[in-house]
Amino acid sequence: MAAFDSLRDKWESITPRERRMVLLLGVSFVLVMIIYVSLQIRDGLKALETKNNRSRTALERLTSYKAQAKAVRGDDPAKLIKSEAVKLESYIYRAGEKAQVTVPGVNTRSPTTKGSFVAHAATVEIRELSITQIKDFLEAIETENKTVLVSALQVRRNFRDKEKLDLNIEVVTWSKVAAAAEEGGDGKGTGTGTAKTGGG
Repeated sequence: MAAFDSLRDKWESITPRERRMVLLLGVSFVLVMIIYVSLQIRDGLKALETKNNRSRTALERLTSYKAQAKAVRGDDPAKLIKSEAVKLESYIYRAGEKAQVTVPGVNTRSPTTKGSFVAHAATVEIRELSITQIKDFLEAIETENKTVLVSALQVRRNFRDKEKLDLNIEVVTWSKVAAAAEEGGDGKGTGTGTAKTGGG
């Protein structure tokens, strides 16, 4: 109470003009604080909106990739396929570096022949990625070489961090079947040729 009485005595001892100045200063301080808080809220909302827009765009791109997985492309890359396939392991690691994504490992699969081409596939599983990282990684894989594409895609929420996602993809590329194999021969004789009979 002593402090309150001292403050009241101080207030009563100042002139009316000084009282108006103190009141004006107090009102100005309150207005400044309201404006400051409003600006902070607005900046926070803008930052959140920007982040949401980036996430929304990345999610749309990711949805597009999922819809295209295992689908036939409009532009046939067969003309670009060479006799030697792209080395998927180094290719995927390079895509990870480009997208600033750490690739823990690449599991290559045995090649399979399909008609005149040999399919080469590899699978990759990466945990705790953001939507933007996934989008950048998929773009890096499919933009450097048109004969390489994502043939299967699975995305699920990370168990420990609900803000992160786990990615599991299959990447495939092709090479041409060797000419000898395509013709059905391997360059070896059967050893059962007919002997030529000499004339008399």
